Amino acid sequence: MNRSGTVFVLFLILTAASGAYGQLRIIRTERLPLDTAHEWACPVFSPDGKSIYFTTAANDGIYEYSTATRTTRMITVDQGAGFGFSISPDGAQIAYRRSSHDPRTHERTQQIVIASLAANMSTVVATGPDLSIPMFSQGRVVYSAGTKTKNLPSVAAVGEVGILGIEKTKIAVNVGGRKLLLDPLKNGSYIWPSLSPDRTRILAYEMDGGAFICDLSGNILSRLGRCNAPVWTRDGKWVVYMNDRDDGHTLLTSDLFCISPGGGEPVRLTADDAVDEMYPSCSSIENKIACSSASGDIYLFEYEETAK
Repeated sequence: MNRSGTVFVLFLILTAASGAYGQLRIIRTERLPLDTAHEWACPVFSPDGKSIYFTTAANDGIYEYSTATRTTRMITVDQGAGFGFSISPDGAQIAYRRSSHDPRTHERTQQIVIASLAANMSTVVATGPDLSIPMFSQGRVVYSAGTKTKNLPSVAAVGEVGILGIEKTKIAVNVGGRKLLLDPLKNGSYIWPSLSPDRTRILAYEMDGGAFICDLSGNILSRLGRCNAPVWTRDGKWVVYMNDRDDGHTLLTSDLFCISPGGGEPVRLTADDAVDEMYPSCSSIENKIACSSASGDIYLFEYEETAK
């Protein structure tokens, strides 16, 4: 089957899936008991779903909340560490980028740091003026210095696929040990890329065109429209996102919605006028969603799939 035929088949699968499931419904809500001295943001689940990592509203520091013990610990207070940190597949390490500025020269210095969660120690693996957010690949921390990708394994694992991040506004992907820069919407500027649970599709957002799903070659499979900060649910049946509105200066409202990867009618998940839910993250183990609020709290939702 040629490329166009393959893309068409994937499109049919997505279209069929959009009508094959019911809809999601929130069945339990919890506000995490965190220190109110800070405003918290951008929660991310650990691979085993037992911890939630998050940062401050200024992206300074990384913190861990254990859902089992209901306790919080500080991983680092490094400036900028919370902007796009990565957790190793085994959950043993966190890789992040920290930044500092020389007050005299106004020059920026960035470092890639690996924090060992069990040993409570960290190691600097790279220093430079322009480093990308680090990602894990085959146990290695992969990052870019300018346009050069560092530490990409020379021997590719069979079927290896991973998002390397955004490079010069394009989506950088590791496919079989080879870095590809994808530009699905042509001359686009992309944010929020993520790989589907079955590792065959990419969900991302283009600044003018909105959210979309493409294959690993960058062929568009579906267009979802204005779905900010979109993420996959653990089974890949749904995309959860925030529907935020502002007046150009101030946030007016924000709620969580979900939509089928094939498009269709969005489903509203939250409707609490007192809470503006933002930046969702889905557990890869359980039917749970974590998000931050405009007031600096972290919320944990449990959902179920219901019949239409």
